[in-house]
Amino acid sequence: MNHARTSTPVHRRSGFSLIEVSVATMLLVLLAMFLSNAWVWLGRPMLDTVHRCGLAQEADVALAYLASDLGGCLPEGSTGVKQASQFVGWSAPTESAFWLCFDSATTPNGLADWAAPDQVVVYQVSNGALLRWNQMTGDEIVVAQNVASLDVQGAGTTLELTLSLAHQGVTQTYTLIAEQP
Repeated sequence: MNHARTSTPVHRRSGFSLIEVSVATMLLVLLAMFLSNAWVWLGRPMLDTVHRCGLAQEADVALAYLASDLGGCLPEGSTGVKQASQFVGWSAPTESAFWLCFDSATTPNGLADWAAPDQVVVYQVSNGALLRWNQMTGDEIVVAQNVASLDVQGAGTTLELTLSLAHQGVTQTYTLIAEQP
């Protein structure tokens, strides 16, 4: 006897099993972890470079102001025009501030009088900013932000300024040495 077997067709469902979905999810999570670590590895140096460049720009502006004032003639206000006032001396009343004296343009005597008609320019750190204040005109300018410290050392005719800037864990220090005329 020959019995013909009739088989019922097996219906397969289309889609993924729970195990396949779990394995794929785990692989995607691992890939995301590797990519995020790579991004952190590349991103941190980039942020560090951005902070260093920002501090270097702040230092460039501060050093340009200092070099201009220590260069011999007082620049006038915000116009940048040189006056006849000649640099005649400096004083460092504290280790974090210093004064520059410019002889009177109208009645020059070649001496630092530290009062009118001489012009006195004061540099000091206040609330993390390096300020430049002209006592005669009353002009106050923020020369640099993110200033951690200003160390002023005067020995004889030499003035040594050490300016430290800090931002987001990056610190840079600059030293300017000037000779009195």
